[in-house]
Amino acid sequence: MKLSRKEREAQFRLNIVLDAAADVFAESSYANASVEEIAKRAEISVGTLYNLFASKEQIYCKVVSRAQNQFFQYLQEKVGEARGPKEKISATVRCHFEHFSRWVQQWRLYVSASNGFQWELKSKLIDEAVDSQKRFMDSLTDICQQGMDAGIFKKGVPAEFMALTIMGVPHSFLVYCLDEEGTDIMSLMPSALKITDRIMGTDID
Repeated sequence: MKLSRKEREAQFRLNIVLDAAADVFAESSYANASVEEIAKRAEISVGTLYNLFASKEQIYCKVVSRAQNQFFQYLQEKVGEARGPKEKISATVRCHFEHFSRWVQQWRLYVSASNGFQWELKSKLIDEAVDSQKRFMDSLTDICQQGMDAGIFKKGVPAEFMALTIMGVPHSFLVYCLDEEGTDIMSLMPSALKITDRIMGTDID
């Protein structure tokens, strides 16, 4: 549905606030970030900020939800451009590394939202972004099943479990990079791709 001019302007202003909030959360943490600093970065008053969001928690949920939705949309587009099951799986892994090497802030938000976050807030984040993630996982499961049916991927486990394991590969490397500051994310991508080949049973060794 096409937005009206007023709605487009409101969305533009909202994105400015979310961009500012993303910077603040990425530079410190959820616990240390302040509503006052977010308002200052967005060049609005604290009162105006509270007219848009009821709490810091709601701001954080919206920031992470937007980042995840953008990422899974990007991921779906790039995987859709690849040909064949193996190429689509490889594209999935590469997209994680390429995207998060460019958008470190989104990467930190993504990791903090999916690893070790307090359960009450994590459950709300899941509710916010579950649709886009579920759609991609369903698509990835279909790709794994297609690869098995075509004899390209090894059989023996349900396609859903293969898809979950494949998604765990780039996630694990990204968490490692977060713990090991100064590590070049892209330098680890070849190893992640080799491990993914092992999971699919397409490795040459």
